[in-house]
Amino acid sequence: MTRTPDVRGGCTLSDISAVGHSERIAVVVGRADAYIHEIVPILLAEFLLQQRESIMSAWEVEVRRIPAAQALPRLALRDGLPRLLEVVASLMRRGSPGGVGDGLGDIPDRHAIERLGEGFDLRQVVTEYRLLRACVLRLWTSRENATHRPEAELVFHEAMDEAVAASVSRYSLARERTLQALDRISTAALGSADAAELLPALLQVLRETVAVVDVAAVLLLEEDVLRVQSVVGSGMAVGDVVRMGEGFTGTIAATRQPLLVRAARTDSRVSEPSLRDADLSALFGVPLLLGAQLMGVVLMGSRATHELSEEDQFLFRAMAARTTALLLQAQAHAREREARAVAEASLERLRESEAGLRRWAQVFKRLGVGVAVVDATEERLREVNPAFARMHGYSPEELTGRRLEDTYAPEARGVLPRHVAAANSKPSHEYESLHMRKDGTRFPAFTHVTAFKDESGRVEQRVATVVDITQRRAMEMDRQRLLGAIEAERARLASVLDQMPAGVFIADAPSGRLVMASRQVEVITGRPFHPSTSMQDYMSDNGVSLHPDGRPYAMEELPLTRSLHHGEVVQGEEMLIPREDGQNIAVLLSSAPILDREGTIVAAVATMVDVSERRRAQEASLQAARFGERLIAIVSHDLRNPLNAIQLSATQLLHSEALPERERRLVTRIARSGDRMKRMISELLDFTRGRLGGGIPIQRTAGDFRAVVRLGVDELEAAWPERKLAFRVEPGRYEGEWDGDRLLQVVSNLGGNALQYSPADAPVSFKLYDDGDFVVLEVQNPGEPISPEMLPRLFDPFRRGAMAGVGGASSSGLGLGLYIVEQVVKGHGGRIEVTSTAQAGTTVRVTLPRLPMA
Repeated sequence: MTRTPDVRGGCTLSDISAVGHSERIAVVVGRADAYIHEIVPILLAEFLLQQRESIMSAWEVEVRRIPAAQALPRLALRDGLPRLLEVVASLMRRGSPGGVGDGLGDIPDRHAIERLGEGFDLRQVVTEYRLLRACVLRLWTSRENATHRPEAELVFHEAMDEAVAASVSRYSLARERTLQALDRISTAALGSADAAELLPALLQVLRETVAVVDVAAVLLLEEDVLRVQSVVGSGMAVGDVVRMGEGFTGTIAATRQPLLVRAARTDSRVSEPSLRDADLSALFGVPLLLGAQLMGVVLMGSRATHELSEEDQFLFRAMAARTTALLLQAQAHAREREARAVAEASLERLRESEAGLRRWAQVFKRLGVGVAVVDATEERLREVNPAFARMHGYSPEELTGRRLEDTYAPEARGVLPRHVAAANSKPSHEYESLHMRKDGTRFPAFTHVTAFKDESGRVEQRVATVVDITQRRAMEMDRQRLLGAIEAERARLASVLDQMPAGVFIADAPSGRLVMASRQVEVITGRPFHPSTSMQDYMSDNGVSLHPDGRPYAMEELPLTRSLHHGEVVQGEEMLIPREDGQNIAVLLSSAPILDREGTIVAAVATMVDVSERRRAQEASLQAARFGERLIAIVSHDLRNPLNAIQLSATQLLHSEALPERERRLVTRIARSGDRMKRMISELLDFTRGRLGGGIPIQRTAGDFRAVVRLGVDELEAAWPERKLAFRVEPGRYEGEWDGDRLLQVVSNLGGNALQYSPADAPVSFKLYDDGDFVVLEVQNPGEPISPEMLPRLFDPFRRGAMAGVGGASSSGLGLGLYIVEQVVKGHGGRIEVTSTAQAGTTVRVTLPRLPMA
């Protein structure tokens, strides 16, 4: 032969000389072996078995040109193809064409699933089978000793065709199933806003796609533990925690490799209690990986089978990979939403901050208080607001950049370093100082300083607010003067109060705290005065006051309490107060509130007058008056009989014709004096009845008041023939129940009083008119008015000459006429009023009810 081919090593005999002795022996042996193989006939089936490694090596070189195969390791690349060659060789030896499909088993199916999982497309799967066939035939036919047997080669080609068909079929079915599952996962992801919604939907798709799955769960990595985020089926519970490297799930996370166990109930690798209690047979787990980053683990388990098919495992891995991408996308969306929310919040805060800065800039410029920003390094004014500049007589531009001490009066600059040091050492500092304006004038100012520090704690700048306190200083001086004046007034008030004969005390509102009392209070009460917190405390210390009838005063009944709480003004209320010696003395107590400008009660003042001696004198006077009234009654009653005898005798003498003229005049004088004495005695008796008998007795009978008044006017005209009287009756009704004699006395006394105290040429008028349930009589006379001081006492008894001097007349009576008029009117339930002016004269108005008042 002319050549010595070396199929295995590719070496020639010329290379033998280039090696050592031992190597030469090995080369010779190899050459001999190759020569034997070349000269000994060989069938294709034996060639497949003997040269399987050479075939796979040659195929690997060819198939690496496929992009999906370039990154695969050698073992994954070859997958089940070496085993496929062995099976094909066995089929060829048996020589049974037509039954190769069953003889190949599941090798093509498993290879198709693996290639689908490794990213091969269908064309690439077919290509690798084509390359394998080509490599086998090329290497076999290149041998000189290749022995052809058509029936065996037919089995080879049928087997390769069947492998291609099975792989294509399985690949297509698996890819369709996977695509459907992934499509459902993508659809579920579209309707899920976040991982919490996405994971349950993904697990439900998995469970529905892989029929044997009973339990599916997703665990996500949180620091160094895996936490169950979602579960479908009964097994693990949401929130369960598994540590890295522990149990079935922790092992998958730690190794980052899928793991399949076929007896989860008993397998020692499954140590999680929840998984062991789930009564699972097959359990498969896949890590959720994003590159080298572990995101979690996804599990699926079956109770019905101990074996999960390669296709189911592939589908599960594919769904896990898609889940990882979708989970990453959901987390990215969540981070994006969070970042967007944070950004929007930051933007809003920035807008608010900018708006706030603008507002503060406006405040800074418009603030009425002076504000200055001071550079702490150079102690210069960095910025001042218009108010600060105005109070110093500058513009803001003139002050900016000037030294801080330039705004202080020279005599006040010595203490400035001390205030600067204090401001730099604490959060804020306040002080008063003397500032100087541009024109040299001084003004006092109050300054509040806040220091601002950098990160190292060094003071960068200070902000000072400055207030001109000229007015405040003036107000403080005025306040001090006012306080001094108040204290002086208080002292004078205390001195005046101490000199007053009445006791005076003052209480604050609303507490009732007694704050001041005059010395006379101590004299009246017989005990020293001590300020008290309330009226209750004062009564507890000094005893309870009593009403004149002996009833104790309640707290709210006290005059001072009524003035404090209700603003009531109390005048001369008599009460009994206890003294230190245990006696009760009578006092007249008056009280009034003290109001501020708004009308609020701020205090109350009360006066106390000891009336014990006065009450005793009044009692003695009352007893004397009662004795005198009784004496008058007795004397008046006893004088009536002698007076009647005198009048009777005088009347008889006047009717005697033998009485000389001179004596007749004397007897006439005696008769007139007797009539006057009779009237006086009658008035005295009426007065006595009014004072001692409960009022002048009234005997009512039905009658017409016009007749009574007419009779009275007629009698007055007879007694005063030289005077002019007018009587006018208005239309109306004048019937009623009256005591005619007493009312005749009223008309007579009022008319006589008007005639007596009016000018001689002045008319006296009587007017009577109907006023519904009342009748009114008015008696009017012109002349000088009654003095205002006399009006309140006009109807007092024994007031003679009430209108003396009017018309030059004087009263010859006892001064009981108007008193009797008032008593008769009151006895009828009526009222009497008097008005007197220079223009209208004097009018007495009597109002009487027609019937007795109920």
